[in-house]
Amino acid sequence: MILAFLPAQTAELLEIIATVTFVIYLVLQIFHSKYMWYLYIPSCICAALNFFNSGTWAFAALNLYYIAMGFVGIINWKKDKDVQPEGSTIPLHKLPWKSLNISIVITVLGIPALYFLLKWLDDPNPLLDSVTTVLSVIGTWWLTRSYIVQWFVWITADVFAIWMNVNLGNKWFVLQFVLCIVSSIIGLWNWHRNGDYVDAHIAGPEYKLKKKKQSI
Repeated sequence: MILAFLPAQTAELLEIIATVTFVIYLVLQIFHSKYMWYLYIPSCICAALNFFNSGTWAFAALNLYYIAMGFVGIINWKKDKDVQPEGSTIPLHKLPWKSLNISIVITVLGIPALYFLLKWLDDPNPLLDSVTTVLSVIGTWWLTRSYIVQWFVWITADVFAIWMNVNLGNKWFVLQFVLCIVSSIIGLWNWHRNGDYVDAHIAGPEYKLKKKKQSI
């Protein structure tokens, strides 16, 4: 079911704004800048309106989730900066086994459940929409926690997102997700090179000393 409540020109304008702000966000994300979230939120608002307009329900709802997680990202970024080792640029966390297992369960159960729901709602691309949405939910969760392996999830999700937007004729969003894959590769390299783990059980002495000072 397609609502099409926006004029074609307005929908395309929202698509362009979402893409431009998202490209800037990608650059900031690579360097783990706090300002990335302030570009991410308005980009997702524009994208949500566009996908609701085309009846791509899961991806539209996904962008609402992105908006909420953008605020979570701002909060977590501030917390990590308080315990970041001296001289490091990117605070990282190790992916816990519990989070990994939860993510696997969400993927295995979420994709087929969402597929049948979207098919019932007459989504034009129920399988691609469900796969992209579930992977993106996990990727966003992992991003707000600064797990470096989130880049692999995003590369996979972006491949499916490109496929879906080609089917929808969204040329600007196709460009956006191509750039997402490129930025994910660069981001993975940059986080690996410049990141420091701030988890107490694997962090270096700089982290533990800083925590000790804070507790005094």
